Amino acid sequence: MRRSLRLSLLLILLLPVLPAAGEVVGQSDQEVRAVAEPILDNLLAGFNAGDYAQYSRDFDTTLKEAISPKKFQQTRQTILNKMGKYEAKSFLGFLQQGRMTVVLWKGKFAKTEDDVLIKLVLSKRPEKTVVVGLWFQ
Repeated sequence: MRRSLRLSLLLILLLPVLPAAGEVVGQSDQEVRAVAEPILDNLLAGFNAGDYAQYSRDFDTTLKEAISPKKFQQTRQTILNKMGKYEAKSFLGFLQQGRMTVVLWKGKFAKTEDDVLIKLVLSKRPEKTVVVGLWFQ
């Protein structure tokens, strides 16, 4: 994928979360996947369906305020035009950064042969695990 196209598809949805605001999600691939995959599967199903409520269900409050339904629809349309709908993913691993967990997948989308890096940033809060960042690169 051309660099300019890749940059245009970058979803800059990561908002800073104070380190004290949460905890890492897990210590092993198995623990992290058990938490992260259902969140990502729901998010991607909402993306494909154009359903903002489903897509943003697990967003933290700050991210939900930053990504309005209108912004979601605009960004979604750009991605659909260039890459198509999401089709499949394979887990690559995770990183712990401060009190957040960055989970990585290799994604496949309908209109491109290129792999797409899906980067989901999670933070474990007392009430639930929330999405604090998301990129498709």
